Amino acid sequence: MCIDWITKVSLISRVRAKIKSIRNRRQQAVYGGQLPVYPKSGDGGLKIHLGAGPINIQGWISIDARQAPHIHLRSEGFALNEFADSAVSEIYMCHVLEHFSFEEVGEILRNFRKKLKVGGVLRLSVPDFDRLVTIYHANGDNLELIKLALMGGQDYEYNFHKSVFNRAALASLLASCGFEHMAEWNTVEEFGAHLGDWSETGFRTPKGEFPVSLNMKAIKAQG
Repeated sequence: MCIDWITKVSLISRVRAKIKSIRNRRQQAVYGGQLPVYPKSGDGGLKIHLGAGPINIQGWISIDARQAPHIHLRSEGFALNEFADSAVSEIYMCHVLEHFSFEEVGEILRNFRKKLKVGGVLRLSVPDFDRLVTIYHANGDNLELIKLALMGGQDYEYNFHKSVFNRAALASLLASCGFEHMAEWNTVEEFGAHLGDWSETGFRTPKGEFPVSLNMKAIKAQG
């Protein structure tokens, strides 16, 4: 039993080290610049990447709470006051919405809809609570493994999670904010390139690698 316990502690330590390494590389990329990602050509409309972090999608306006060479606009609340209503073609947020409280997310999504033009697309990627539960049970009900994905790294001011989502909850929330045609999406199919963010990154555990994200898009179908 002593050997099993030591093995378990070792595995947990390795997982923590891996997560910390990924986080550190991303933070270093933010401050040192990031190689650009060239997505497939779209309609040429105004595209906004909110909470861009180290991801530098060419042709998109990158907005983040922290400054970096590729960030065009620094903003914490993402009110998008700099953009006219019904002017934006696409908005993308990856593992950002959960950093706002459940009291705020409805207002935020309604504002995104206001900024999108008719036919505009909102793409979201968030931690999927149902998948986190699967990871939790598959790894012997080990809360430590999902703690960061569930509650955020909590290592700097903005890295705290305040909302949780699964497919049903997010689809319902989007519908209540006036969006239509909710559907799950795949990173390469939508962007034509690997972005290197959580929308396509698996979660490695002692029991294997698991998907962790819920990718959902929605349309502003009418004014």
